[in-house]
Amino acid sequence: MPNSERLISRHRENREKGMALMVSALMLVFTIPIIGLSVDAGVLWMIRARMSAACDAAALATARNLNLGLTLSEQTANAIARGQAFFLANFPAGTMGTTGVTPSITVAQTNLSTLTVSTSATGSAPLYFMRYMGQSFNLAGASGKASRRDVNVMLVLDRSGSMGGQPCADMITASKAFVAMFMNGRDTLGLITFSSGATMTYAPGNNFKANNALANKIDEVTCGGYTNSSYAFEKAYDQLVTINEPLALNLIVFFTDGNPTAFTADFPIKTSSDTRYGYTNGSCNASTSCTISKSKCTDDNGKTYNTVSNTWQSGWGTFAPKRMAIAGDGSKFPFDPDTGNYYSSGFSGCTLNDATSDYPYRRDLAYIPNTDTHGAATTGYKAVNTISSGPYVGKVRIDDTSNMSDVGYNTAVNAATIARNNATLNVVTYSIGLGSTGGVDADFLKRMSNDLASPTFDNTKAPGLYVFAPNSTDLNQAFARVASEILRLAQ
Repeated sequence: MPNSERLISRHRENREKGMALMVSALMLVFTIPIIGLSVDAGVLWMIRARMSAACDAAALATARNLNLGLTLSEQTANAIARGQAFFLANFPAGTMGTTGVTPSITVAQTNLSTLTVSTSATGSAPLYFMRYMGQSFNLAGASGKASRRDVNVMLVLDRSGSMGGQPCADMITASKAFVAMFMNGRDTLGLITFSSGATMTYAPGNNFKANNALANKIDEVTCGGYTNSSYAFEKAYDQLVTINEPLALNLIVFFTDGNPTAFTADFPIKTSSDTRYGYTNGSCNASTSCTISKSKCTDDNGKTYNTVSNTWQSGWGTFAPKRMAIAGDGSKFPFDPDTGNYYSSGFSGCTLNDATSDYPYRRDLAYIPNTDTHGAATTGYKAVNTISSGPYVGKVRIDDTSNMSDVGYNTAVNAATIARNNATLNVVTYSIGLGSTGGVDADFLKRMSNDLASPTFDNTKAPGLYVFAPNSTDLNQAFARVASEILRLAQ
């Protein structure tokens, strides 16, 4: 190649290199800001993500702690303070170079039974590359929300004889701690205690912490008597029906250390002679089958004596004016289901209050009715023996001691089912069983609660929970677990 051509070629190459440098320099003018913008956008996204998580944590913590203090304003202030603490724990001051980040937390009643917590936070997020474009900070913000539903809780505590001593004391301590976890002024709590009968120890209300009202009632509990589980549960359910708040969580927390040994019914009077196990300490005793004539609680004209009005009423009836609870062993005469006190008078001409007899009611009561006083079937869960012949054929035998206990099981399980089937209130049952004293029946309590492990679990109804406490010292943990489950659902 001639020298002239070489010079021309070299000149062309030098010119092309100069153009490449100019294009590269020009591209850097646009590429560097784009890269910087991408990096700053990534940092900003990370800041907002972490801030959002902190807002969610603050909202949940605030809702979870809407159970402190004695007034709504105190409860709100305490809960918001806890929520702010959770926010700062998840997003401390100066996180990732941010400045001026302060959470805002509000609590509002969004409907009849729900409190909604709203959280938000804004602050300045640093920019790194974009500050060369004249912008050093950008606004970052996030928000969160959580709700807490009102709860109506009926606490049902077993104070039967097997609970005597230390178990009774431990139950009192644990149940008081349970009550303290709920919000005065908004949550509604009531207390039923039971042994042979069931007593409204504290009527349900939302001011239960004022002057330690409910805690003081729990302190007064003493233990002794039989175990009338179904009647206690039914009285608790009646209170939820009376409150009638479909939007709230309607709950029964049922505690027992043993198995049902009593139930309550309007028993029909024995109007005909039949053959059954006896009631006296003589020849027609509890283990002897003998013929027993009609009840002496009626006059010669076949009228029933009303012990309330002291008049004779036409036709055969029941002892409706005096509903009776009968213990599983049947060794005592009937007792008042609302007080647990034995009837010692008021049954003119009857042997019902004859303390010298072993099973006095066998003389005057015909059979166990199909349902108890609240409509819970006396059959179902446990098999019962029925009368095979005579005027009351097919009816559940009242002279069979095993029936008395099994009916107690049946009415309790059926009462819980009735409450659960209330499609308006959607009652949920939590049960706690103490194992160290009465040999609690886990299968029975799982059925009452519709626990996921129950052999009769109904997946069309809200599941409850059965919690087992091996010893009375474990009751604090058992009650706390139930409380945490309730508060979780309330959010």
